Amino acid sequence: MPARLALLLLPLALLTACASSGAVKQLDKDRYQVSYNAGMKPMTWVEIKNVARQQAENHCASMGLQYARPEVTSNKATGLLPKEAIITFSCDEPKAVPPRKG
Repeated sequence: MPARLALLLLPLALLTACASSGAVKQLDKDRYQVSYNAGMKPMTWVEIKNVARQQAENHCASMGLQYARPEVTSNKATGLLPKEAIITFSCDEPKAVPPRKG
């Protein structure tokens, strides 16, 4: 019986082992959301959140805008469970850089 159960769970384990990035979704006029699921990859929460943040920054940059007002959440998974970070953010006009003196 345990071997049969293992064969049934194997496809599920293979599916969750892969990391995946979600597409950037527009939530309303100026808020977006992106997620990154590390699957079974041995990544820290900082690494997982950084991947999602980089996707958000790239999305804003592709529109000539600046990443702003992030709200970071996670599924708080521990152990061998797949870890996922979700970032809700805005894209603002780039801030003007003051001229250098000197």
